[in-house]
Amino acid sequence: MKKYLAAVLCAGVLMGMAHAPAQAKFKDTITMVNELEPDTLDPRRGNGISNNIVMTLIYDSLVDLDREGKEIPRLATSWEFIDSTHLRMHLRRDVVFSNGYPLTAEDVLFSLARTKDDSTSYSTMIWYDEKASYAEDPYTVVLAMHNPYAPVFNVLASGRCWIGCKKAMEEMGEKDYARAPIGSGAYKLVKWTNGASILFERNEKYWGTPAKTKNVLLKFVPEPASRVIELETGAADFAFYINGSDIDRVNAIDGYHIESGRSEKYYLVTMAMNHPILSNQKVRYALSYAIDIPALADASFDGHAHAMTGVYPSIVEGWKDMGGWKYDPEKAKALLAEAGYPNGFDIELHLLPEALYQQMGEIVQAYWAAIGVNAHIEQSALATREAQGPWEASIRTATANEISNILIIYEKEFGSRLAPNDMKLDGMLKKLKTLYGREERKALLSEIQDYLYEKRYSIPFAEADTIFGVSDKIKNFIMPTTIFRVNVKDWEVEE
Repeated sequence: MKKYLAAVLCAGVLMGMAHAPAQAKFKDTITMVNELEPDTLDPRRGNGISNNIVMTLIYDSLVDLDREGKEIPRLATSWEFIDSTHLRMHLRRDVVFSNGYPLTAEDVLFSLARTKDDSTSYSTMIWYDEKASYAEDPYTVVLAMHNPYAPVFNVLASGRCWIGCKKAMEEMGEKDYARAPIGSGAYKLVKWTNGASILFERNEKYWGTPAKTKNVLLKFVPEPASRVIELETGAADFAFYINGSDIDRVNAIDGYHIESGRSEKYYLVTMAMNHPILSNQKVRYALSYAIDIPALADASFDGHAHAMTGVYPSIVEGWKDMGGWKYDPEKAKALLAEAGYPNGFDIELHLLPEALYQQMGEIVQAYWAAIGVNAHIEQSALATREAQGPWEASIRTATANEISNILIIYEKEFGSRLAPNDMKLDGMLKKLKTLYGREERKALLSEIQDYLYEKRYSIPFAEADTIFGVSDKIKNFIMPTTIFRVNVKDWEVEE
């Protein structure tokens, strides 16, 4: 009888095993493609999305932002305002960098102080008083501000405030550190192949939940069509920056789909405030009336952008619908004549060296040519041109998600592109940063938007969707609120 029961039990176990679902197998490497290679991985230089896509893998910030934009712990576990200009932050005690060095208050103060010595982070960090900031103990820092600063948590969570390893940077030197950075994030950089890719490996010393997949390979593929080919051939699991015209093509790939959503990213034509011609408001209005904004937005993004009707993106704090930007080329010609330019004038239109900017630039060039304004297109990267001074007119993009950082382009300290010199506007923008009260901020934001719409120092024209190409085999993908905050460490990809 015992032998019979044992046989029955054994058979049952075997049958159960036969009908059990097969255990999913996952890749040991996630492969992603992006359009641009980082120009540096110095932790204070997260001034562009391509830099931050990498930095968010290898570095940590003091705080993060949840999906509603509220600050949440990261390297800091808690905080409190001592007064309106001093913020005390309590650090985690279990954090080590990928090289094993412990993270302390000294690393935080060192990293934030360095932002004041760099042109790409200085304007964002001008509020920070590095000389008055100090450590109360190895795991408590007090951050001082020159004035009350409402966006403090947003900036601390952004790409200018990644925390680097002071001791490693001093041993390696800034230049070498920027190529082989030491961070406390979920991954560490293993190999950077110029012009091709960066390979990351799971940081086994990470203080948080370990990354689910051991390796991440990020490849640089500038052409949008080529990024789609990476998906079509199965060479990549995920692609940043899919063009609107390629959405149907990606959705048609077996095993892939599109993920998209509204973003704070927008495009605008800027006009230097101190330019002898563009400083004339009638000229700026003429250039604005000369452009069919909905048509420009549709043509630039193949119908997958939103024509702007206000001065900054519609999903951002305090946005007002200003009624759009009227298209009236005849009125534009009349305004030019009133301004003293009946036959138009020549102007530089600066673009970044990318196909999208070339396309937008040629459309704007044609609109302006119709009213007699000859726009001469010039192209160069930000870093090479900023050292030479402001552009006359340009097409640029802005990707900040906090209102003060979005409007920073109009502040006199920002300097490049708009050459800001409107002290009334500058005063309003600086006051906005000091207001913690919701209603006060709302009222001032309304006034600022009215003023910008009236002055027309820029012509905002398109809010761009964030569009990703995603493998169906990626598990745990969550559409990010900001393009570089993709939750890669939580992903697994089925084989």
